[in-house]
Amino acid sequence: MFYTVFHSFMNLLAEILRFADREFYRDFWNAETITYFWQTWNIPVHRWCARHVYKPMVKNKFSRLQALTAVFVISAIFHEYLVSVPLHMFRLWAFGGMLMQIPLGIFTDKILKGGRAGNIVVWLSLILGQPMAILMYVHDWYLINHPEYISANATEPILGPLLG
Repeated sequence: MFYTVFHSFMNLLAEILRFADREFYRDFWNAETITYFWQTWNIPVHRWCARHVYKPMVKNKFSRLQALTAVFVISAIFHEYLVSVPLHMFRLWAFGGMLMQIPLGIFTDKILKGGRAGNIVVWLSLILGQPMAILMYVHDWYLINHPEYISANATEPILGPLLG
């Protein structure tokens, strides 16, 4: 999926539009911090956020942390919108997942100071964090669209119809 979108499709579009800058991603797989990951996995979005949100805020005397938080809040709103509209439900799992990147970034930058441990945290975030958020949406969507599997007191699901 990544190769299809970020390598094949984006290069095809750049070729058709005669767009000279073909850097759509860098070596995010080697990221030793969450911060570096977010700066390298999607270069067009990173440049847009830096140009239109981060740099103007820093220029207007906001702290770097405040500007970074604003970028992630905007990104979190956008990610939640992209999930909520097709599923017809608003649950804030994507929003919360994006906002959790701020403390995770501070952890990998300041405490782990990058290195192999930082790269492991980045990969654990990708391997566990995103699927967990998706499963939360699947769970909530299923409960909304199949209320017959919820018990009367709504504390535990009725497993009989699911197992048999």
